[in-house]
Amino acid sequence: MTSFRARMEINAERFGERTAFTYAADPLLDGTPLSYSYAEIHDAARRVGALLQGRLDAGDRAMLLYPPGPQLALAILGCLYSGVIPIVVPMPDGQQRRSQRLIAIVRNARAAALLTEANVAGDVAAWAAAAGVADLPCLVTDAIDMPGAEQLRELPEDPGRIAFLQYTSGSTSQPRGVVVTHANLADNAGVYQRILDMPSDARFGGWLPMHHDFGLIGLLLSPLFVGSSTVHMPASVFLRHPQSWLFLIDRFDVHASPAPNFAFEMCLRRIPEEKLAGLDLSRWRLAINGAEPIQASTLTRFRDRFAPYGLRPTTIGPGYGLAEATLAVSCAGQHRLPRITRVDAERLGRGELRPVPAETDGGTRDLVGCGGVSEMDIRIVDPRSRALLPDGEVGEIWLRGPSIARGYWENPDATAAVFDAETACGERGFLRTGDLGVRLDDELYITGRIKELLIIRGRNLYPQDLEAEARSVHPALALGVGAAFSVPVPEEQVVLVHEVRAGKATPAELAEITAVVRRQLSREFGVEASVVLVRPGAVQRTTSGKIQRVAIRESFQDGSLAATYADLTSEVRAHLAGRDQRELAGAAR
Repeated sequence: MTSFRARMEINAERFGERTAFTYAADPLLDGTPLSYSYAEIHDAARRVGALLQGRLDAGDRAMLLYPPGPQLALAILGCLYSGVIPIVVPMPDGQQRRSQRLIAIVRNARAAALLTEANVAGDVAAWAAAAGVADLPCLVTDAIDMPGAEQLRELPEDPGRIAFLQYTSGSTSQPRGVVVTHANLADNAGVYQRILDMPSDARFGGWLPMHHDFGLIGLLLSPLFVGSSTVHMPASVFLRHPQSWLFLIDRFDVHASPAPNFAFEMCLRRIPEEKLAGLDLSRWRLAINGAEPIQASTLTRFRDRFAPYGLRPTTIGPGYGLAEATLAVSCAGQHRLPRITRVDAERLGRGELRPVPAETDGGTRDLVGCGGVSEMDIRIVDPRSRALLPDGEVGEIWLRGPSIARGYWENPDATAAVFDAETACGERGFLRTGDLGVRLDDELYITGRIKELLIIRGRNLYPQDLEAEARSVHPALALGVGAAFSVPVPEEQVVLVHEVRAGKATPAELAEITAVVRRQLSREFGVEASVVLVRPGAVQRTTSGKIQRVAIRESFQDGSLAATYADLTSEVRAHLAGRDQRELAGAAR
């Protein structure tokens, strides 16, 4: 194993003039993107590293507050070169929830400094003052008087040294930082390259932000580690104009581009045909779909919609990964069709995977395979008894291998519980992923998250299935996001919170929407559900697009959820009685 800095020194010598990093502010506009060769990015990172060594000690934590762009990439590399431990977070956006989380991260990590760039330094300083952390030095890493690259001091080669902290889990008040070492990073870069089956000179590209592990590792560090090129664009541009992602791939000959399932759905729903004139996707080898539940219908519709633009049927590669495993665990790869298996929904609810003929209608669910797991030691385990489960039975995914992170920052109890699990037969040292999955014919299928699983009268229901069904039954819900969860009343009942785009709909029209959804959920899943309609954007998501079902459930129960219309069962309404539910106006049943 080698450190990231040592690898970049090799790459700068071996691939000096090869383009390493490109930033396109908007792929839909003419203009020259900003690019760095391997020699140039190595030199610039050394200068940032020298600046940091002059102000901080190796092992100090620094929180990186940058807008999208090359300065953030250089700051990350400068930290890795200098021994400073970077924590990449989104910029403050004026919202209290994000600010509270940033403050909690500063305190949990005991950050020694804030890093930023000159054109937002005033904004960062103002946020720090308002947040009560103005005592932290704010270092600008693109100043005119930067030190020379030759001033960077050598560090002892230690692959076990912490590379960065990735804060992706935990509550707002108690965030958990995943400790990723240089050895983890080096191993997972190799895993990533092999499971994607990409040559070292491949071009990666996309819009995923660097404060998310898929953007930080999948689009920056792993490509640079293996000598590839990577092209970045702002997530905000993609969210405004989804076709910009596709034209980035075309314009820069991108071979591999990752995104969550919702990004593919946005391309399907929000790009009119006239916006695709001239698009050529024939050189796109792998569209990595991951980071959230993958919908089989999304894969097939995306394939069919963009086939006339050159998209190959083998391009879409479902994958699985998580920050606690550094990033990559498995991917279907670029040389085969995605494996979609239709299974008996009732048997799946009992924890069994039983394939049925593809032409079977009703009572089924389509599961998407995420490739085999050949790079890590994997077990499917009963989460309660910790007994190993055979192929075909659903359990918690446990992993072991050199990509598994060291643990959670200064949280020994959580580290022991999550990173050093022991099976009932005495095997230990496993990571408990919290994800439910099943293996069949050397393929890994992800079925859901343990903490989000709905158990209704002894049956397991997966929230993403309920949400997808709701979107399909009414056009006012088709472009929105939903979150399904259960509440004890005292037996568990389903609640679906869903964004609605209904303009100036009357209460009677909103009631009809909820009635249609209730009937469909009863027909397909046999459940009586409460349905809450909210404005577009009200369903909370992470920066990578994951639905925050637990947080929405809390908002629903504490009365802070602002509803456009609520159609609640009498049991659920009684459960909420006595709390401040002024926002939940609607009808009781």
